[in-house]
Amino acid sequence: MGKRDQNAAHTAFVTLRDLPGTRVMFWVVEDCPYCGGRHFHPAGNLRNADPGERLGEQPAACDPARTYELLLPPRPKKKAGKQERRKERREGKRRDIDDENW
Repeated sequence: MGKRDQNAAHTAFVTLRDLPGTRVMFWVVEDCPYCGGRHFHPAGNLRNADPGERLGEQPAACDPARTYELLLPPRPKKKAGKQERRKERREGKRRDIDDENW
């Protein structure tokens, strides 16, 4: 096992926010991996910009010599779908029918 690379970019999960009363969007880093603070990174104009283009490696606002990678947070896993619920109901009905036949 080797040491972790100190110069490697850390990941920072972001949320997209707009500035009220303007057309400016920002990526907000709630917990900086370096200082633990909140940072803002410009994401462009509401009308003609694609904020996804600004994701990726960016210099940290607390220390521009260090970088972190702006990523969207992982999506939660979906619950059991409609098909699975239907299957469970059908199996339950079959068990009830089998009990009646005995």
